[in-house]
Amino acid sequence: MRVLGAQVDLDGLVADAVEEGRQVQVVRGRATKSETLEAFSEALNFPEWFGMNLDALADCLDTLARESEGEWEIVWDEAAALRREDPRAATGIESVLAELDEEHPSVHVTIIER
Repeated sequence: MRVLGAQVDLDGLVADAVEEGRQVQVVRGRATKSETLEAFSEALNFPEWFGMNLDALADCLDTLARESEGEWEIVWDEAAALRREDPRAATGIESVLAELDEEHPSVHVTIIER
């Protein structure tokens, strides 16, 4: 998992990942935990049963990682909004993403702090 600063070129980052053969999904950060979980759900097309909590996020991401073919990258952009408003929720989501990155070598996680 990598954490990048605010000056990163998102379009360039995505283009580089695609060029390297990865499928890329960008999740736009939001200011609250529930809005951020909703953003993950929308960007990654989670099933209707998604429970809007960290355990459900971990379960859905794990399922996607196991079912995806090839390399896959999740980019959580604008993560700083949640960190400012709810640092505990931001840390929880980062923990879920770090575990996903660690357990699935074909999954790459990038967090952009802006």
